[in-house]
Amino acid sequence: MTPLFILLLSSPFTLYAQNEKEDIYVDYDELLGNVLKNLKAAQLKTTFMSSAELRKQTLTLPFDAKADIPSLDKPGTREMTGPQIVKTRKNGVLMVCKYFKASEGQREKIQLHATATAITADGMCVSNWHVFMNFIQADATLPVNDSITFLVNLKGEVFPIEKVLAYNEMADAAVFKINTGKVRLSTIPLGTELGVGETVHTLTNPNEYLYYYSKGVVARNTAQHKIGPMGDRMEITADYAKGSSGGPILDDRGNMAGMVSTTHSIYAQERPQGNLQMVIKTTIPVRSLRRLIQSK
Repeated sequence: MTPLFILLLSSPFTLYAQNEKEDIYVDYDELLGNVLKNLKAAQLKTTFMSSAELRKQTLTLPFDAKADIPSLDKPGTREMTGPQIVKTRKNGVLMVCKYFKASEGQREKIQLHATATAITADGMCVSNWHVFMNFIQADATLPVNDSITFLVNLKGEVFPIEKVLAYNEMADAAVFKINTGKVRLSTIPLGTELGVGETVHTLTNPNEYLYYYSKGVVARNTAQHKIGPMGDRMEITADYAKGSSGGPILDDRGNMAGMVSTTHSIYAQERPQGNLQMVIKTTIPVRSLRRLIQSK
């Protein structure tokens, strides 16, 4: 196995070392330090839009706008095992990071904020509305030291956000474009909705646990008729947590069948909360994402 410290000396850094059977990911604090170094190096070559500038741009976007994507990858048809899905799709899973400048005695820092999924090689991505809500809601207030929101891939390459293209609060979904320069992203094709009992796979970034794989099934499909089609939800048993927002829910062929959204914890005792019994994992079905995209 290649020593981990050797890989970390390269630029861009690599988030993991490999042996014959598994990926071994770097220490979380070390990752953030390397992301900060790469961000500063990238800023010398590429313009990064500030959070304030991104907010100003997004507030001009019509609420019913659709992302114009000329073509999307065709869904895969070959059934894969869990390890095969991770191997073929992990490079299409991205980290949404925030840079906070130094203020009031606090050092500058990087925070892993959420997860996103690349759907075109030239930088079209999807994540949650709530991940971008500070740029979308007119009455939201940005933290004073919240400077830049950007994306990082598995190779440690840093990409600025160019613009939000479409969003829907009821669907908790947003489509946006990143500047990939000469880099071509690995993509995850959009698939079709799944029925109750069908297998799902997730690959997300819960809290400090990078590229965490989980497997489960569709537990329930629901619809909020007062909201309309954008109120559709798919509940699953595969695990995820904060930081996973925007991550892909994959079918057995590695296609994106949905997107992580929220969790709901059920306690035996509601007030005060005690004796956790189960956690409902609520996701956005892929048909809601397709409604935000204008494609051939």
